[in-house]
Amino acid sequence: MRGESKGSWKVELGLTLRLAGPIVLGNLGQILIGVVDTLMIGRLGVAPLGASAFVNNVFVIPLVTMMGLLAAVTVLVSQSKGAADDRQVGRIVRHGLGLTAVVSIAMFLLMAANSLFLDRYGQEAVVVEASRSYYWLIAASMIPALLYHCLKSVWEGLGWSRLPMLVLLAGIGLNVLLNWLLIFGKLGLPALGLEGAGWATLIARWAIAIAMFALTLRARRFAAYLPRRWLSGYRWTEFRKMLKLGLPMAAQHLFEVGAFGGAGIIVGWISKEALAAHQIAMSCAAMAFMIPLGLSIACGIRVGEAYGGGDHARLRMIYSSALGFSLAQTVVSALFFLLAGGLLASLFVEDEQVVSIAASIFVVVGLFQIFDGAQVTILGALRGISDVNVPMLITFVTYWILALPVGYVIGFPLGFGAIGVWMGLAIGLFAAALALYLRLRQRVG
Repeated sequence: MRGESKGSWKVELGLTLRLAGPIVLGNLGQILIGVVDTLMIGRLGVAPLGASAFVNNVFVIPLVTMMGLLAAVTVLVSQSKGAADDRQVGRIVRHGLGLTAVVSIAMFLLMAANSLFLDRYGQEAVVVEASRSYYWLIAASMIPALLYHCLKSVWEGLGWSRLPMLVLLAGIGLNVLLNWLLIFGKLGLPALGLEGAGWATLIARWAIAIAMFALTLRARRFAAYLPRRWLSGYRWTEFRKMLKLGLPMAAQHLFEVGAFGGAGIIVGWISKEALAAHQIAMSCAAMAFMIPLGLSIACGIRVGEAYGGGDHARLRMIYSSALGFSLAQTVVSALFFLLAGGLLASLFVEDEQVVSIAASIFVVVGLFQIFDGAQVTILGALRGISDVNVPMLITFVTYWILALPVGYVIGFPLGFGAIGVWMGLAIGLFAAALALYLRLRQRVG
């Protein structure tokens, strides 16, 4: 950083990208598990692909909502680091894991109860029947998925994002191997089809969680931050601090992912082919979204450090440089989807009707990327300064009052089908990005 002030746009962006790189790769790894499943399940036919889409649309709602709750861990750790309070980091680790254990079991029980109502979502009978055993296996993977996410949040809050990335990438390799063995029955194992994909995901997620915990305990540089006690010394004031910050963020995630999950269910009312096309488009869009999401997390961590240290001029430079980069990157993603949508769809499935529907959706996905990247980067900055209540209300209005109803109207009464539902989502994201930007300027200038 010689020759430049610490607060220069170029230097701050470089520091944010250095932190964001491993986070992006780790996030891509999270989504790659689902994308690989989609690619491999697509070889089984349209009904299994539709079933996996249905299950994941249901599963992702509680999973991502609880990830929003646990985002409080990253914010609090980064702020404690900025204030040079190592002992407080240890308390956050202990209370964060305690909170994770409770909410992950609760979410599994919620999904277990929901299994009684799978035929009430308006999906085709063949899709519901194909999904049952896969549903239970994916539900059981909730617990290890959230345990890993909590530990990942601690490491990232301290600015150490490489190890969580490496652990996850190793887990993806294991998931791919297990998919090959269990879906198609290789090396003498039975061909379990969609159920095999469920077993592969469950085993891989437990391996990832166990490896992450073991490495946290053994890492030399983490020793100063480990709790002095693991099973005692819990304080309600610490949990309350996490919940005060985390519950609004959980609500933000619920409103956003609930809108996308709801869109998937609405598309399922059209046909299993439309649902399969929706899953293909969602998998690709989610993968592209991991870049601005990783940037958002890094931006929030660095904003949190600056906020904890009282450096507001640097805080503004951090978020503005991150937002500028996000806009440039998502324009490139948009062009890719506009030009290569049909080719992408053909990689997942051979059914011509599914490919045609997915290709049309990708036209909307291209524009969608720009708005989505902007709103998530701004959300990261707002979380870094612990501003979560107003953003929660903004996401509720833009996704549930605007995006889903407009998508339904364009898709059904106006007759645009699945592409109309996605147009509604794009409109909601544009409104969210604009409103969140105005909120950020109001708070920090």
